[in-house]
Amino acid sequence: MTNLVPALVISLFAFATGFFVLLSYIEKPIWPLMFKTASPKVGDEDARLIHAELKRVIKIAPPTMKTVLGSGTIFTLIQTWQRDFDWASLTVLAFLIPCMSYIFSNVNSRIQAVDEVPSNGDIEDVRRGLGRLAAIHHIGLATAGGLTLLQLVIGIVLYR
Repeated sequence: MTNLVPALVISLFAFATGFFVLLSYIEKPIWPLMFKTASPKVGDEDARLIHAELKRVIKIAPPTMKTVLGSGTIFTLIQTWQRDFDWASLTVLAFLIPCMSYIFSNVNSRIQAVDEVPSNGDIEDVRRGLGRLAAIHHIGLATAGGLTLLQLVIGIVLYR
């Protein structure tokens, strides 16, 4: 069982990384909105289209990803306990806990900012919600990808 937990951690966060990459590609036309909601680089039609696409998956994707990331976090805690709180496991936790705390404390409001606004509604609300949701998706991508890489490096270097 001890060898299974790191594999589960890697699998869960690798899945999350892939999912966030997919979201990133879908959101690519509206990336400038993460930095400036009035960016002229994003047309209103593109913003409305991406908004509508995200609204189609917004009832399924967040609960799925919360389950995946929550399970990954639990297995990371189990891994730390199994390894007697060694420095490598604590390093993983030191990376994971602040990132996941930020994500879980902000994700619901950012989802609501897209879910509660109609795609044909006020364009400022559409653009603001999209930019904020895309930003949290990229933070999720960096967290999941970084943790997967960190787990792999620690696993290869320390626990061959």
